[in-house]
Amino acid sequence: MFNWIKKYWLEVLVFGAIFAILLIDLAPDYTFINKAADSIGYAYSAQYIYPSYHTSPPLYLLISNLFMRIPYGTDAWQMGLLSVLSTMVVCVFIYLIARKLIKNRYLPILAVAIYGFSALVICQSVIIQTYPLVCALASGAYYFALCKKWKLMALMIGIGLAVHVLMGFIFLVMFCSYKEYRKNWKCLLISLSFMVFYLYIPLTNREPYMWFPDPNQTNTILAVISDTFSTIISLIGQLSMWDIPKRILDTIGILGVGIGVVAVIPVAYYFWKTKLRHNTLFWLAAVPTLLFISELDMNTFDYTMLSMPFLSIAVVLGIDMLLQRYNIKGKLIYVLVVISVLGFGIFNANYFDVGRTLDKNMSASNLYYNEFVKLPDNAIFMPNYAWEWEAIYKYNKDYDKHIYPICKDILPSELYCEQLEKDGINLVLSDDTNNSIKATEIAESIVELNDNVWTTISTNPSTFGSIVVETNHDTSLVNIIDEVRMKEVSENPKVSWKPYNPYSIYTTSIFVTQWTYVLSSNKNITFVAFCALLGYTVFWALTGGFKKKKRVIQNEITKDKS
Repeated sequence: MFNWIKKYWLEVLVFGAIFAILLIDLAPDYTFINKAADSIGYAYSAQYIYPSYHTSPPLYLLISNLFMRIPYGTDAWQMGLLSVLSTMVVCVFIYLIARKLIKNRYLPILAVAIYGFSALVICQSVIIQTYPLVCALASGAYYFALCKKWKLMALMIGIGLAVHVLMGFIFLVMFCSYKEYRKNWKCLLISLSFMVFYLYIPLTNREPYMWFPDPNQTNTILAVISDTFSTIISLIGQLSMWDIPKRILDTIGILGVGIGVVAVIPVAYYFWKTKLRHNTLFWLAAVPTLLFISELDMNTFDYTMLSMPFLSIAVVLGIDMLLQRYNIKGKLIYVLVVISVLGFGIFNANYFDVGRTLDKNMSASNLYYNEFVKLPDNAIFMPNYAWEWEAIYKYNKDYDKHIYPICKDILPSELYCEQLEKDGINLVLSDDTNNSIKATEIAESIVELNDNVWTTISTNPSTFGSIVVETNHDTSLVNIIDEVRMKEVSENPKVSWKPYNPYSIYTTSIFVTQWTYVLSSNKNITFVAFCALLGYTVFWALTGGFKKKKRVIQNEITKDKS
């Protein structure tokens, strides 16, 4: 044992440092920062075996249920520990992949450090989140593909598909990249068989219904598929075409800071010198990034985390190529990158310490434990943010309360309003075609027409801190959409191209100011992309594309005959 530690002391040091940082920074209780707004909803669904929002990661919830049985820490800490351990698994696979591709012993360790000390990775690994586990399974699939262990690769992909639908994009890349996988029906069956876990959603959907108010509609597989599809369509490709340049700059900032400024150079060099069309590593990194670029919601930045394992590997591959091509002294490259990694690592370790630095008051926990006690039984609770609405479901279960939650985001749904009326909630439907304004008008009618209605008032927007107050029919307490800002954005779609601070994106502190634009931006890129594809097809056909294709086929037939 001593000889092993002596031989691999550097690996032990780096892995140990990453693990220690993640444990120290791990949120001690509920928080809404770092894109953890879904954390209480996930905890409720995992602990009491309910579907979580929309696409509902079934296997993630089942695994989390096991972690919530750990006899230590809060529910949030226990589920967050799954994120920490998942990131450590990613580090192991990054190390194994780099060792397989590079002879140099120290570059694989550097790849691990780049990933483990990354701001993007740390911020998502110290909260309740699905993406660290997805990254672990995606990097595992790539490692087993390199080892030509196709069944193990298929297993990793299958588990990933049951954890989050985002793994479907990794499945497509691997399917297109490896004929040994796509032509092996046993491997495909292994992967696709894990989709049976999505039966978790209709099987566990029962009162109280957090996301589906009508049991007759939602306890069907068809409804699950329809909801998943509509959720994907509502986001992917819906970004305003005027906002694409700015989103690209934001993406560069997110990933640039994520892998370290100096590390961008070897990544660019590696991809520049390789044939991207046949480079699986490139597509594994590019697809989640391209997905985010087309997304309507800036807060899906966490999709880019799935690119990080592969970008970290690309960094060291690029360094290795630079050393061999230009005969650069290795020490110089190592020093520059290590300084970058350690500099960001030390800063990030301090910056993303949730309980000590980012969210000192633990605003979500304070709302849950200290504010919800103000709500009397049978109160109507209509908070101004959806995640506060999710939290009341868990609060009711934990403390055997009977508080009626109303989600403003779902109010534009006539089905939802019908359910509210059946449950005795008085409201007036709105005829406005804008869903945001429609939701606000219906919410105001609920405040006016019902007694015992409670809501929340924001106290600290950067941490989403709120207090609970009774409305007493005062509609001014409802978070009314800023119609002036909505009109301004719709009339002037060309927004500033100045990118956001990446750290403001990581912590989701831009949410409050950016969400108004998301709600009103509907000149999406889907139509533009369709026109571009159609134009390319026409151009290809007019320039003899079909004839060229026919000649290639004829040549292949002649070659086979000969």
